[in-house]
Amino acid sequence: MESPFSDMDWLDTASHTLDLAIQKGLYTDFSHLKSDLDRIRFIHNHRTILLSNTFERYLSSTSSFPTKNATTAISFRKKGNDYFVNKNLSRAAWCYRASIALSTANSSDMALSYGNLSAVLFELNHYHESIRAIQLANDFYPNELKFKLVFRRAACYHKLNDSERSAYELKICRDLIKKTAGLDRKKIDSFCKEMDQLSQQIALLNQRKEEEENEEKTTTSYKDLDDLIQHSQTPTETLATCLTKANEKAKIDTEFCPPSPPSPPRSVFLIDDCKLLLNGPNEQVPCASSTLNVVYSKEKGRHIISKQDIPADALILNERPYACLLLPKFAYTYCDYCLTSIVIPYVCSQCSHVLFCSENCQQRALASYHQYECKHIHVLKTLGIAFLAYRTLTTTDHETLWTTITQTTLPIENETQTNSHKSDYLSIQKLITHTEQMSVDDLFHYSLTAYLLSEIIKSTNFLQCNQLKKRDTEQILLASVLLKHIQQMICNAQTISITKTNQMNEMIFDHDDDQDELTKRFASAIFPTCALMNHSCVPNIRCVFDQGYLRVYTARSIRQGEEIFNCYGPQKSLMPSTEQRQNVLFEQYFFKCQCEGCVEMSKPVVEKIANGEN
Repeated sequence: MESPFSDMDWLDTASHTLDLAIQKGLYTDFSHLKSDLDRIRFIHNHRTILLSNTFERYLSSTSSFPTKNATTAISFRKKGNDYFVNKNLSRAAWCYRASIALSTANSSDMALSYGNLSAVLFELNHYHESIRAIQLANDFYPNELKFKLVFRRAACYHKLNDSERSAYELKICRDLIKKTAGLDRKKIDSFCKEMDQLSQQIALLNQRKEEEENEEKTTTSYKDLDDLIQHSQTPTETLATCLTKANEKAKIDTEFCPPSPPSPPRSVFLIDDCKLLLNGPNEQVPCASSTLNVVYSKEKGRHIISKQDIPADALILNERPYACLLLPKFAYTYCDYCLTSIVIPYVCSQCSHVLFCSENCQQRALASYHQYECKHIHVLKTLGIAFLAYRTLTTTDHETLWTTITQTTLPIENETQTNSHKSDYLSIQKLITHTEQMSVDDLFHYSLTAYLLSEIIKSTNFLQCNQLKKRDTEQILLASVLLKHIQQMICNAQTISITKTNQMNEMIFDHDDDQDELTKRFASAIFPTCALMNHSCVPNIRCVFDQGYLRVYTARSIRQGEEIFNCYGPQKSLMPSTEQRQNVLFEQYFFKCQCEGCVEMSKPVVEKIANGEN
């Protein structure tokens, strides 16, 4: 769904408000403020002068902005059908997911799209997933078409070598056709041929099984198969004739067919991710290898070093994001909660902006952060990194949030006393902000954005206090925390990319024109432990995002005591110019890079000057 607001819309609003502050003589007063709390109080106290009806315009849009859209849902389903006919399965799958997201919950439109998605999954040989998509389509699928779903389910069980369930589904399919009036004779004949072909394949499968088993232990279920399909040397003609006659007499049965036996659970191997780490997990930093240590110095702040020699290609960090945010264009491709690729989509019943990869992710998201953004995503997603700051706050449970933000901040010297670090909200709070290096214009813009976010939170049930005066106090405190998080996200958030590797990922690299691209940036996230790593233009690690984890591997062997370096973006191999890399880093992170790659390039020049060479 297109938002009525664009990224530039809020930038223009903030710029206009900044000009107004200058005109009213308020800008100078703001520039003297020293804390985030004071900045938010300033915006709050001058709200009438500076903002007038600005926030009301953004917040009032939630009542008029459409969420579900049947017309668009049908349009996407038709596009998906066209792609499916042309064997472009990845684009077909994306269109069906989009249609599901846009369809009204528990509607025939949604059911039809789930049914069509099951056909894509079948063609991709994902039979268990196809059966699950059929199950999600069942209840609201048009009665006159349900036999198609049942037949596909029979075909799935056949591909899974489950002949009994396949035969059972085939029987249900036959019964449904008998009870469905008005079907075209040619379509019936064509469909019956498919059914007969499947029944013959089942018979062959059963025959092979019987030959492999002891003749005395042959099960009676296979002997009943002939009775189940038809006794005939020409099953197509017999079945077609029988079903056509039945159609002439049968009444429409509005009740759904009996449920099929449940599909056997797939084999799932649960792996303890901590055991994958080199030499096991770290006692002080649970998501890191025991070969690492978090240390502190005045020059570098907190950073990570190796406690021993580490070989190349070793997994040294395995961290889940504390909070993550999909780029809007990938909302129908990846799970909004865990960022894994979506095979079968699960929806929010209220909005069309998110999809989830499982019921578990759906329930977790709806019970936590999504309830505070559902009605406002069309505004939030235009705010860039500030949206990630908002989600960082709303992901945190209330008790942890208020305990953390109201406790006394530890003196920085105490940070040197401990090398423990967890991927929790307290660790987020301790991340650097670089407030002192930011311009007054940027701080004014960020303060306005944080206050807008607090207004959105205020319109939800996130604030627990009912008294108006206390709610204002609570809002101002949360807005100051959001302002801090915005600054932290700018300096500490990490982009996440995915690499195309297999057939299932064909469903990921789908609706863009650049399908030949092997790597895509699709999300931003905050990893509290990974954020401790300093930058180098020639990093000694490489990051891979896999199954909801950021997995950090050594790019080369690392010596004992050597610092672990990440790359914040400009890498020497991709951006050869040292000056360009240093400018990019200084603009966002406020430091002039003096890493190995930058110093190495400038060393020959320095040596020439020292030697008096021209």
